[in-house]
Amino acid sequence: MSDLVARVRAAYAACRSYRDMGEASVTIARGPKPWQRTTQRFPFQSAFVRPARFLFEWKVMGVGPHEEWPHAAAWRNARGMFAWETSAELAEPRLASPGALAEVLERWSPACGGSATLVPRLLGVIGGDDPLEGLQVAGEDEIDGLRAQRLEKSLVGGVFVAWIALERPLLLRTFSRLRHSPERDAALRALAARADLPEELRKLVAESPSVSGERIVETTLFLRPELDPALDDSSFDLAPPR
Repeated sequence: MSDLVARVRAAYAACRSYRDMGEASVTIARGPKPWQRTTQRFPFQSAFVRPARFLFEWKVMGVGPHEEWPHAAAWRNARGMFAWETSAELAEPRLASPGALAEVLERWSPACGGSATLVPRLLGVIGGDDPLEGLQVAGEDEIDGLRAQRLEKSLVGGVFVAWIALERPLLLRTFSRLRHSPERDAALRALAARADLPEELRKLVAESPSVSGERIVETTLFLRPELDPALDDSSFDLAPPR
């Protein structure tokens, strides 16, 4: 394990508070031609104060004012856990079950490029596999004007890359490239059926649509993290859109 990865884990585990505003970019290629590629962008924000205050909000970038984009939010404050989401199929925002923060974030994560679970796992807000496990040093780059170490690991049918600031151990960007195919889909479903895996993971895979053809999915998360910012209670109280 890289010493820098160990420092990242320690920094996120020990911070008193956290905030970021970022964006996920997801490109799906169903063939080699430019018109066979589609890209969606998902702005998001996170906030956290130990021991239990938390917020995650994300949107689906579209046309018109950003207030009109489909979006969702989950937060936990002194009054409890709250969540809502909008979509074209809903006349009113849908309210999530109280107390089910991990379940809500796991369900949203595939739709918003993984941003719902990546940092919350580092912070210890939710459980699950360590997203930095298995990363190996692959080089050095400049990200948003900062020197960053590039780390990589192979995945089933793809690769995962993370960039970590060298001056202060913060996660600045991630990239994944996955080849989806009926064969890979069948292998993942067989893996998810194992009894020793978390129930939420098995349920997530079982409920996801089957893959009927090959496609390449490229996901980039752009993060602007802050450790130990000053956050008041108003940061953890949202109202559903009208």
